Amino acid sequence: MADFFHKRSKPALLALGLFATALVGLGDYFATTQLLEFSVFFLLPVAFFTWFIGRRAGLLASLASGAIVASVNITSPTYLLHGQIAYWNAVVWTVFFVLITLIIADMKALHVRERNLARVDSLTRAATRAAFFEFADDEINRARRSSQPMTLAYLDLDGFKEINDRNGHATGDSVLAAVARGIQNHIRRTDMVARLGGDEFALFLPNTCKEAATMLLGKVLEALANTMRHQGWPVTFSVGAVTFLHAPESVQAMVQRTDEVMYSVKRNGKNRICLEIAA
Repeated sequence: MADFFHKRSKPALLALGLFATALVGLGDYFATTQLLEFSVFFLLPVAFFTWFIGRRAGLLASLASGAIVASVNITSPTYLLHGQIAYWNAVVWTVFFVLITLIIADMKALHVRERNLARVDSLTRAATRAAFFEFADDEINRARRSSQPMTLAYLDLDGFKEINDRNGHATGDSVLAAVARGIQNHIRRTDMVARLGGDEFALFLPNTCKEAATMLLGKVLEALANTMRHQGWPVTFSVGAVTFLHAPESVQAMVQRTDEVMYSVKRNGKNRICLEIAA
């Protein structure tokens, strides 16, 4: 349900939130005439506005809900003789709604922070495996609608184990961070680089044919090779890539095909690129 709402436009969310507020306001009016308490249900649209639109929207929804509570209460027979109580109760409800808004906003910020940490590799700042699979799944679905090609490349570091054994893990970490940074500096904003584990990286290139992928990967590898030489790190790169002219059956099928190409490079001399086309 949350994913469904996150994919809706802000105007659609505003319309839905306003409708929910109006619906609760109507329920509060009829409930109050029957001497029933209904104001607590304003928490639903207040929470909706706060979580899906933002803190400011939640605060505005809180104030609007408090105003509705006040207007409904002063028409209630319960407060005919003591109208000031209606306003006092409305103020109490408004303060309560505001406090709930602030709590939910902080929870949302914490949720986003934790989600981002789960999506970004702490060492290399590349995407994590989970983020990669989520991104790839979205791109496959988009490719099914647009019939655009896409390219997936697997990049494996040759000689990385020797770097770790001879120079220590601190140097190995520096190598991985430099590789991720070098890739990120040479790709588009619509592309994704992910660390899938150890010394293996995936590079997802949406809407990219074989020719464009060959050119981009060549630039990336040239930049990485220059960095390795400059740092004195005896590391080369084995790259297996596949351009999919049509959306594959699944992310797993896409990964398996590309993984096979990359390991064929490893078995046949390493330090080169092999790019195939999947029709």
